[in-house]
Amino acid sequence: MTAVQEHPAPTGEQGLEKLCQTAAAQREHGERNGTLHAQVWRALEESVLPRVAVPARCAGLEWPVPRILDAVRRVAAADPAAGWVAAIHAPAGAFLSRLDPAIALGLAGPRPVIAGSSLPAGSAEQHETGVRLTGRWPLVTGAPAMTLAALAAPLHGPDGAWATRWWLVPRRLLNLEEDWDALGLRGSASFTVVCDTDVPLAHSICLTDPPRLDAPLFRYPLYGLMAGCIAAVAQATAERALAAFTTLAVTTRPRHAVGPLAEQAAAQAAFARADGQLRAAAALLDSATAAAWSSAQAGEVPAAERVLLRSACCQMAEAAEHVCRELFDAASTAAIHRHRGLEGCWRDAVTISRHALVATRGRQLVGAYELTTTLAKDL
Repeated sequence: MTAVQEHPAPTGEQGLEKLCQTAAAQREHGERNGTLHAQVWRALEESVLPRVAVPARCAGLEWPVPRILDAVRRVAAADPAAGWVAAIHAPAGAFLSRLDPAIALGLAGPRPVIAGSSLPAGSAEQHETGVRLTGRWPLVTGAPAMTLAALAAPLHGPDGAWATRWWLVPRRLLNLEEDWDALGLRGSASFTVVCDTDVPLAHSICLTDPPRLDAPLFRYPLYGLMAGCIAAVAQATAERALAAFTTLAVTTRPRHAVGPLAEQAAAQAAFARADGQLRAAAALLDSATAAAWSSAQAGEVPAAERVLLRSACCQMAEAAEHVCRELFDAASTAAIHRHRGLEGCWRDAVTISRHALVATRGRQLVGAYELTTTLAKDL
């Protein structure tokens, strides 16, 4: 008898699929309670997602960027709030590549889950061995699952100028205020973190500094990776809106119309516009990501590719919001019912598009380079 050899699933695939299934099953819990179900938090922590960008020397996986983005998009397709959490935790592992390797290993622990806030909302008062980090940092997505928080605060640099640094603080030293109450992404538990503790200087990073590890994942633009994960959630949200509208249009008969919504010329045109806009944004994002990843594998990512990557991420966030709004309007009164799905997509897309990485600041950085060749460090 000839033995049939079964090929094992890719690393982490089983846990990722479990996360997607659990998130989809418990999505309503997040909508109603402002935090993911305990089963989803557990599945997220046990999955590979928090470790996909962690350096290999810290027991991380260093996945290729396209694979990271695809994983985030899959989770977001199951539940946008869980996808939003994944979009924050997944790229944050790369922060450890900016630390001294020995310190990174000590901070990471066996299962690091890193969240954070980019708002320099606190103060860092320097003393002999480090700083006293004090303040309240809002919008720390996925706070209930984190083992480390990256909290931004300014500090005087060697030249005397203020510079924002991110301070890595263990969860046990922090307090959470469960104050997340937003329009969309309801289950993402983007709570406020309160900190008042001493932090060694060596436990801080500047995201615009070069990584200490030379690997393709860490040569890839860090801001581009983070913005790409945000864009992946936006894309999944727009794809859900298209699917929801397709179902709704077949079963909904507008008042004073002959036939279902799917047979109405205005609805057909709206769907075609939305579908075309999303396909165009996805093509740009895929192309920009592939080019930057190819360059990162070979060496340095050129400035023009970094700019195009950030532009593509911004474009996807904007396109997703437009798609969801177009379909919401085209569905008219039928769209307002929660069970139809369209109103949730619209709320999530609006919330996603407000994130700093893909909102005004991101576009301004792109325009500054294209008009004046000024290349910002945070591209």
